[in-house]
Amino acid sequence: MGPGSDGDCFCPRHSVGHDLLLSPAMQQFFGAQFHQDWDLEAEDWQGVVDNFAADETSVELCALAHSIDNLRDTCDEEQLKVVMPTQALCAYNPRPKTYQVWLSQIAERLRQHAKARDNRTNE
Repeated sequence: MGPGSDGDCFCPRHSVGHDLLLSPAMQQFFGAQFHQDWDLEAEDWQGVVDNFAADETSVELCALAHSIDNLRDTCDEEQLKVVMPTQALCAYNPRPKTYQVWLSQIAERLRQHAKARDNRTNE
């Protein structure tokens, strides 16, 4: 049942197509960094992002931030509640924040790490 059908399925798969939303890098990031034991890796989500960023290039960090921005722009909050745990394999729930806000903060933190890395490289 997709858009225009008589059913009431609002799954993002039918409205926007999961494969188009999630780059392999994004699936790897959320599945590997925000797995069910993420809190053994860091105290909070910021620490998880910081640990990940330490091993990535600024180009990779910016590309991931851009992919996350695209996901946020494509999905509303209800769609993200489906996509994040089922397609991105993300076990972290950002409550009381929304996924929209949390993803925006992740993308911004990745860009900050990329900028800091570029600044160190140019010194």
